[in-house]
This record gives sequence, C-alpha cells and structure tokens, in this order.
Amino acid sequence: MKINPIYFILPLALVSMLVGVYAGWLRLGWDFPILIEQATALHGALMVGSFLGTLIAVERVAVLKNKWAWLVPLVFASSLPLLLHLSAQAGYFALAAGSIGYLWVSIYNYQKYRFTGDILLLIGAIFQALGHLALALSNSYAMAFAGWMAFFVFTIVGERLNLTRFLPVKKNDRWELFGWLCLFVISLLLFHTGYGIVLSLSMVGIGQWLIRNDIARHNLTKTGSYRFLGITLLSGYSWLLFTGLIASLSSRSPWLYDAVLHAFFVGFVMTMIMAHAPIIFPSLLGLNVKPYHSVLYVWVGLLQASIVLRVIGDLSQNLSLRQWGGLINGVAFLGYLVTIALLIVTNKTKVLPKRTADSKKITNQSLS
Repeated sequence: MKINPIYFILPLALVSMLVGVYAGWLRLGWDFPILIEQATALHGALMVGSFLGTLIAVERVAVLKNKWAWLVPLVFASSLPLLLHLSAQAGYFALAAGSIGYLWVSIYNYQKYRFTGDILLLIGAIFQALGHLALALSNSYAMAFAGWMAFFVFTIVGERLNLTRFLPVKKNDRWELFGWLCLFVISLLLFHTGYGIVLSLSMVGIGQWLIRNDIARHNLTKTGSYRFLGITLLSGYSWLLFTGLIASLSSRSPWLYDAVLHAFFVGFVMTMIMAHAPIIFPSLLGLNVKPYHSVLYVWVGLLQASIVLRVIGDLSQNLSLRQWGGLINGVAFLGYLVTIALLIVTNKTKVLPKRTADSKKITNQSLS
C-alpha cells in the first residue's frame, strides 16, 4: 500500500503554522499560560520557512513523477523540530537546504513547461534560497527579509501570469509588468541603504498591474467560489499596493517597520493563501470536493479588518491596537483553515483519478 508523503509532511507544516502564530502572539506581549521561549524569536522562520516554505514545496512536487522530489518539502518540514529542540542555526540551515532543493524543482518545472510565468517562479526560488542562506549565515532576520519578500512577489506574480496567458493581455502591459519587476529587484539591492522609495514605487506598480490585468476581475461577475476567489485575490493585491504606499513614509521607526512587514506578509501573502486554500488543499489530498461556503467571507473580512487595526496601531504607536490586531490576525487565519477542513470533511468526497499532465492546470491555481 503506497502512502502519500503529504499525509505526514502537511501536518508538520500546519504545526509549524500553529507554533508560529502562537510565537507571534507572545512577541506582541500577550501573557498566555504556555510559554515557548525558544519559539518567540523564531516567529519569522516558522511562518515563512517551516510553514509556507513546506506548503509551497508540497504543491510544487505533488505534480512531479519523482519520489525523491518529496525530500524537498520534507527537509523544509524538518526545520520545525530542529528549530525548537536542537538550535536555531540548525533549523535555519535546514530551511536553506530545502530552498536549494526547491530551486532544483523550479529549474525542472521551467525546463518542462517553459511558460513565461515559470521564469518568474524560478527567479523567486533563487531569492528564497538567498534569503534563507542569508539568515543561516548572518543569524539576522533583517538580512533575510529582502529575499523572502522577493520570493513571494515573484512566485505569486509568476503563477498569476501563467493564468493570464489565457487573457488578451496587451504586449505593452506585459512589458510594463517586467519593468516594475526589474525596479523591484533594483530596490532589493538598495534595501538597507535608505532608498525605500524605490521599493515603494515598485510594489505600487506591481499591485496596480495585478488589479488591472489579473483574471480575478473577471471572477467578480460570477457567483459562489469563483466570486470569492476574485474578491480575495483583489484584496491581496490591494495590500501589496498599500504596502508600497506606507513603505514610502520617511521614518526609521520600528513601528513603521512592523506595519510594512505585516501589511506584506499577512495582508498580501496570507490573503493569497486564503484565496486558494479551497482549491489547493482538496487537490493535494486527492479529493474531489469544493470546500466553499459563504461563511468563508467572515474569516477573510476579519483578517482584513485586523490588519487595518494592526497597521493603525503601528502608525499611531498604539501598542494595544497592535496587540489586538495581531491577535485577531491569527484567530482569523486559524478559523479559516478549520472551516476549510470542516467543509472538506462534511462534503461527500471521492478520490481523484491518477494525476496526469493536466495537474499543471490545477496547480496553476495554487497557493500563490
């Protein structure tokens, strides 16, 4: 009997998310009874690497007919016990090793499909590896953030660009996008030099391009899960644009730094995860079910409101607002995933046919 590796890798990713969210709450100053001291300083690595790194790697290797490729998400997932029970440095190097393996997967995918979006996915994989290597070698989150942000931007835009190949996007519009992405890369080289306006401009440019050209706009005219996908995607793109706007503020305050990071990682990235969770989780589990219900809007709306609350708290330097915003961030995301799980379990399911080359079509509507 063949056992799908996802059944022991995915739980590790979800536990990483739980520990990461809890660590984030502790960092905000919430006095909860269970104190995981070693996790408090690992919030970023747990969320970006152990959780999202594993999740995205699983989604990529699931369509490959190569059992050894599963080592990539497994290495990512192994960072959780290493971070918590061995040393932070060991966990960081596990994430770096996993990201190098993910880079190999991205090269393979590009050679196989050669879509324009796959080039961006490959570039994103390079930046992910650079980010994790920077963290492992410097033990500094500040050195890793540029690579991490670039990984998510290029991964998300790459996947969405693959989808827009079915739309009549003008050639000039595509060149506009490439221009914004080039400016974004330049801004990363200036990440620690005080030229934040370049990063701001590129994020605003990429965000508005996605809002104007992505297939999400067409979903607004539909109903049910399609409309939900469109609204959630556009919310995520709006947060990318908003991140660019607040990053342009002239301040070296740690409060503004917190606002920018969480507008990006929670507002942009986590909203994108929410948009595609009803698609990707059943697909990865081999279940023919659509876990959609209008109650999902409640959790998505709560997440958006909580990010607004947190950003207002940061910009006004109001610790209480920031704490409550951060707490509700986690509650909204956890509540959303629990609801998705309940919808999957309570719907009549059946195992999907064996994966074929068409799986690429499924994973194009992926976590990004």
